[in-house]
Amino acid sequence: MNEMINTGMQRATELTVTKIIGGVSANGYPRIYKVYDAFGNYASITKDELAKISVSDYKVRLSAFKAHVESIEVGVTVDIEVAYKQNLGVCPIG
Repeated sequence: MNEMINTGMQRATELTVTKIIGGVSANGYPRIYKVYDAFGNYASITKDELAKISVSDYKVRLSAFKAHVESIEVGVTVDIEVAYKQNLGVCPIG
């Protein structure tokens, strides 16, 4: 069994895209994209599985997720630099 150990690093799991036109939310928005859902060549996994994959596998999946969302949401640039960050409040070391 692969036991999870908190390292103090938080992983982003979802991205919400909101499109406002003339001060009003566009039809079909906001849209929520989930890193753990199936997309491209990636199968759906659970949040627990996402938390347990290696950092390198998470970052590879995250890069593919960025490309996927940007291919759907024309003009949107997804910043993944903030998707893996230290957050000792949510992920205390231990």
